[in-house]
Amino acid sequence: MKKILCNKRYSGFVWHLIFALPFVGLSLLFLQFTQGVTWFLISSVLRIVFGVGILIAAGRLFELAPADIISNKNLRSALIAGAGFLLFFLYFIVQVVSGFGRLTGLTIGIFLTKVLLQQLTTGFYEELNYRFLLLEGLKYTANTTRYKLIYVFASTVLFGLVHCIPSWDTYTFLTTGAIGFAFAVIYVKSGNIVLPMVLHFVYDFLIKMVAFVQWRPNPVYYGICDCSDIAYVVMFMISLVFLIYTPRRAKNKTKQ
Repeated sequence: MKKILCNKRYSGFVWHLIFALPFVGLSLLFLQFTQGVTWFLISSVLRIVFGVGILIAAGRLFELAPADIISNKNLRSALIAGAGFLLFFLYFIVQVVSGFGRLTGLTIGIFLTKVLLQQLTTGFYEELNYRFLLLEGLKYTANTTRYKLIYVFASTVLFGLVHCIPSWDTYTFLTTGAIGFAFAVIYVKSGNIVLPMVLHFVYDFLIKMVAFVQWRPNPVYYGICDCSDIAYVVMFMISLVFLIYTPRRAKNKTKQ
C-alpha cells in the first residue's frame, strides 16, 4: 500500500482519484437536494475543502509546503508557455465584444455565488487536482518528451472526462480537454500553478457571465463564431509545440 500511495512518480494519479471521485459523488448528491444560490455556496465550500485536502496530501507526498505549491515562480516562462491559451482568450474576448448586447437575468445572488465565488474556488481546486497533483510526479521521471506527453495527455483526458459528468458530450470533452492541455503545459514548463489558477478563474468567470448576455446579431460576430473550432485547434497546437520544445541549453544540461 505504501508503494501505491507514496511513489512520487505515479502516486499523484492515485491521490487524484482519491479526491476526485468523492468530490464528484458529493456534488451529484447535493445537486439532488439543492439548487440556485444554496447549491453554488455548497459547491464552493466543497472545492475549498477538497483543495485544502490536496494541499496537505500533496505536500506530504512531494515534501512541499503550501507556499511552495501555490507559487508564482517563473512567471515569464509561464506566460510564454501559455501563449496558446492567451491567444485563444484574446479570440474569445473579441468574440464577446463583437456580439455583446446587454446583460439580462443576472441577480446579485447568482453573480456573487455562481459567477464569482464558485469560479474562484473552481480555479483553486481543479488546478491543484488536475494539474499539480497529476503533473508534479513528472519531475521524478527522466522528464523526456515521451514522459511529458504521457503525463500531460493523462491530465487532459481526466480533465475532459470530469466535465462530461453526468452525460457524455464529445464536443465538451474535446474543447475542455484542449483548455486543460494548455494549462498543463504552463505548469510543466514553469512549475507555476498560480497563473493557471488565475487564467482558469478569469475564463470561467467570463463564460458564466456570457450565459446572461443578450447577443447583438451581426456578420462580424457570426464570422468569429464560425472560427471557434479553429481557435481551439490553434491553441492546442501552439501548446503542444511549447511542450515538446526544449531549449538547446536545457538539452546540454540534461546530457551533462
